[in-house]
Amino acid sequence: MRGQTHNNGVPVQKITTLMCCLLAAVLLQACSSVRYNPTTYEYYINKEALQKNPPKKLIIATVNVSGEPTRSILRDSVPKVDGMVESYLEKNGYEIIPNHHFENAWRKAILTYGDFYDPTTGKIDARGWQLVMAATLTQLKEEGKADAVLFTDLIEHDVQHSPGMTHNAQWYGITREPATEGSADTVSVEFDWTQIIKGASLMTTLYSLDGAPLFSSRGGIDTLYAIDKRRSEKSFVRKKRILSRENYIEEGIELAMHPLIKMEKWPGKKEEAK
Repeated sequence: MRGQTHNNGVPVQKITTLMCCLLAAVLLQACSSVRYNPTTYEYYINKEALQKNPPKKLIIATVNVSGEPTRSILRDSVPKVDGMVESYLEKNGYEIIPNHHFENAWRKAILTYGDFYDPTTGKIDARGWQLVMAATLTQLKEEGKADAVLFTDLIEHDVQHSPGMTHNAQWYGITREPATEGSADTVSVEFDWTQIIKGASLMTTLYSLDGAPLFSSRGGIDTLYAIDKRRSEKSFVRKKRILSRENYIEEGIELAMHPLIKMEKWPGKKEEAK
């Protein structure tokens, strides 16, 4: 028996099979695609230097590359984030050298050249920073235990939720829904979504022991403020638990380490950054 045919003579079974194949292809493409995020940070990477002498043994610095101390709201989260960075690096083939080697070299350099950060003014003496950094890297090179130093600055900065339908906030490659506290069901329609609040991100900087910058990038983590539904004015308030969601931290680390360690669902542009 012959199969049914369409008016144009093409078998119905063949048309059905073709439609199923096309649908499967569309679904597969949708599942494998990554939604582009225009806020993804344009990283810097020194490909030539990394290919010539690929670092395998890293020290995670115990200070910020900026020279400034971590903001007070984030200080308790530093050990947790650094520990997760270390685990991520080790999982991807890097050896982590104990950071007391960096701490000892940094303290020695501070004793030699003096502290370049003035806590009363919050200003950095750029020349002093250069001297301390150079002396620290020189001592680490002489010790011969590490190939490079990774700075992992946990930074606080301004973010803003969108006044649109979803009210999401986007920065450094992430999208975050508004966090809420309290048991109320809704947020007032008069709520001012344009308020500036604080968010946290991870800034990574990799230096060779000769002082050459090898890589730098940033990855967003989470907002530090939530909507308190228990208050009549429905205002943003500081979260009781700062950076409590490990999956958010993991995403920030993956963003901040790409493409040194390639992120599977990279939301940035396809072309390489300069």
